[in-house]
Amino acid sequence: MTLWNNNLLINVPEIDAQHKKLIEAIDELMDACFKGQGKDKIEKTLRFVIDYTKKHFSDEEKLHIQNAYPEAAAHKQLHVGFITAITQLERDFKVEGATPGLSIKLNKVLMDWLIAHITVQDKKYANFIRKNA
Repeated sequence: MTLWNNNLLINVPEIDAQHKKLIEAIDELMDACFKGQGKDKIEKTLRFVIDYTKKHFSDEEKLHIQNAYPEAAAHKQLHVGFITAITQLERDFKVEGATPGLSIKLNKVLMDWLIAHITVQDKKYANFIRKNA
C-alpha cells in the first residue's frame, strides 16, 4: 500500500522526490510492522527513515535560507519536534519490539504528521519560493 499521491506534490522537484522516497520508506516500515516481520528488518527500515528524514529536513532548511523564507525558524522547529518524536519511537521499538501499540504510534507520528506537514507547511514555503523567484 502506498500513501504517495500527487496531492503531496509541492512542485519543487528535488523535495518532491525526497517526499516520495520518504513516504515509500514509511510505507515499507508500516508494512513490515503489520506483517510481524523480523526485528532486524523493522529496525533497519526505521533507521533509514530517521536518517533520510534528517537529510531531507536539512535540504529543505537550505532552501529556506537560500530563498529568505520568513518562517524558516518556525518551520525548523517543526522539524526538530518530528525528529524528537521519531527518535523516541526508535527507543520504544528497541524496548518493546514491534507491538501493535507501537505500530499505531508509528503510523500516527510518521504518516499523519508527515502528510499534514507536506500539505500545509511545505506547500506554504513552496508557494513563497515560487512567488518570490
